[in-house]
Amino acid sequence: MTSRYKPELLKFMSYKDGVEYNSDHAFTMEELLAITPEHVCHWMNELAYGSPVPSDDMRPVHRRSATLEFSKKAISSFMPRINASWDPVTAHGNPTRSDAVNKLIKRVKKFEVRREGVEPKARRSLEFDEFLNSLSLVRSKWGKGETAYMVSSVLTLQWHIMARIDDMMKLQFANFVPNRQYPSTLLCQMRWSKNIHEERDAPEQIVLGSMDPKMCALLNLAVYIETSTNVSNSEFIYGHPKDGNRVVRRFLGDIITNTAFKNMKTGKLGTHSFRKGAATYASRCGMSKDFVNRRGRWRTRKGVVDVYIDNTQPYPDACTAAALAGPLGPCFYVRKHGIDCVSPTLLVDQIAPTIKQVMGEAVATTLAMPLLWAAIEPSDNYTYELIPDRLKQKIIGAYVNSEGVNL
Repeated sequence: MTSRYKPELLKFMSYKDGVEYNSDHAFTMEELLAITPEHVCHWMNELAYGSPVPSDDMRPVHRRSATLEFSKKAISSFMPRINASWDPVTAHGNPTRSDAVNKLIKRVKKFEVRREGVEPKARRSLEFDEFLNSLSLVRSKWGKGETAYMVSSVLTLQWHIMARIDDMMKLQFANFVPNRQYPSTLLCQMRWSKNIHEERDAPEQIVLGSMDPKMCALLNLAVYIETSTNVSNSEFIYGHPKDGNRVVRRFLGDIITNTAFKNMKTGKLGTHSFRKGAATYASRCGMSKDFVNRRGRWRTRKGVVDVYIDNTQPYPDACTAAALAGPLGPCFYVRKHGIDCVSPTLLVDQIAPTIKQVMGEAVATTLAMPLLWAAIEPSDNYTYELIPDRLKQKIIGAYVNSEGVNL
């Protein structure tokens, strides 16, 4: 964090002292203790209004409150008395934790609400119909390279587990394990994330199938792995995190700016819109804020009792996962009674051999089932292809040869 906050401190101190400090300058304890709330307020007023002492008719047209809050946080991190509130009587404490600074930021927020401040740059949440539209546009690019298969998997899984796009790129094969209690589902642990600082922040979370194949995280993950040529070269599911991040962001940028993409609301969209969209959709489906918070792994204030409660909570997690499966609901891929030719050997060695190689037999058995269903499902039942034709023919051939079944 110091690398992000130091430039802000340098700007503030340069303004306060009227001296241009170098990036490697180290401030003494005396210099930092000499900072007062008035210094911070003058700096923030200069940023927002363009004047250290703005008049009543001036408006914060240069910076938003979020920028001021970041500046406050950055300066605060260097204060010698970082945890002490400012005491105006003794003039001791952290000057950024003063009433004057807090009231200044609140005033800027009021102007923003009245549309008298800087226009927001935050990305809005993605509407559910926009999400389906984006999945259709990605699927229309199937067959034109492996990237489309990867993006389909990233988007459906990101929506299903309410993840950030950066966190998705750091998902590893080892983060998925079979669910012994419900074999047609998987368990996932998001271990690389902005809000995860200890093991208790990474619960096991269920990954369900969806009755809508476009939205099915299991089906799209299986398709991606089985159609990728170099997937086994990395411990990360979606390849090198930095490379995959750039590829997905660029691909999504092209989708959102595509003329075929239908905007349901005004406002800017970005990769973070997908996480916001998933959280909003789950809430609109009746999920409580606590359920959504658990599924999205957002940080909350912890009490003593949280040490004694297991961080894995299957019921609220499964309820939210089921809602995120879409209006058609979740589904289980199970073998029908009497179909003896669908053996474990067929599933892991013929249908999902790559998944077996990178994730193990148990996970391969689970992910092979949606692949088999998609391959033998009549194509007339859907207006889009469920899996790539080449993969479909391979699976059908293995299925037919297993017991001489005619399709």
